[in-house]
Amino acid sequence: MANDGEEIREVLITPLSRLLGEVGRSVAETQQALDRNSIKAQIEIDEEKALSGYDIQAAWYHIPEVDLELKMSLTVKLEEERDSQNRIRGYRQVLNAAPLNASYNSLYSYDVQGSSCIRAKIVSIPASPKVKEE
Repeated sequence: MANDGEEIREVLITPLSRLLGEVGRSVAETQQALDRNSIKAQIEIDEEKALSGYDIQAAWYHIPEVDLELKMSLTVKLEEERDSQNRIRGYRQVLNAAPLNASYNSLYSYDVQGSSCIRAKIVSIPASPKVKEE
């Protein structure tokens, strides 16, 4: 069993690509929840006799973009790349990020002044014509 320090480290430090991927998936899941809610509301309106005669449409909400600004501690770690016979063939650099919070700062005595700021924007775009055709 890992000690507390290792458990905290495993939770806080993650590859930056995984962190940004999670943010993107969370935005997509939120948009899907909004869409499902609008569909459910429209079905309820259509099935309610008192409302269906008034041509009422459910409200639709859209997340056009999300701006992120993350204060992070960034580190580069080398990960082994192995072949099919489990021999090391080289090393791949992985950029790891840890959010700056009280747990991380106290555990690693981290100086916040050395932090990195990552800015990202997630923007919705129309589906490509090929996706619409299929």
